[in-house]
Amino acid sequence: MTTGKIHLVVERQYQDDAEELIAETTDSITRTLQKTLRKLKQIKMEQRYYKKREQEFRTISWLTSNRVIWYGAFTALTVVGCGCFLMQHLRSFFISKKTRLDTYTF
Repeated sequence: MTTGKIHLVVERQYQDDAEELIAETTDSITRTLQKTLRKLKQIKMEQRYYKKREQEFRTISWLTSNRVIWYGAFTALTVVGCGCFLMQHLRSFFISKKTRLDTYTF
């Protein structure tokens, strides 16, 4: 009978250890899963942030590109307009100078 008691105690002890091991393993798995879920949530937040940041960057880049194109077009038109004005002004200046010189006879 004593061996039966010892056997029962050992079985009981083993069963307690098994339950304790199962509880520890379950707690460990639960902690790992919670940690993984927190990391996943953090990664999702970072992805949203970077997506928003990239969208803003693309918008700013597109606006800057548009402004550069319009500035170049405006500059080109200004240069062409100044050139035309100068040509017209110099033409009229030299024509008037020629007519003034023609009136003087030496």
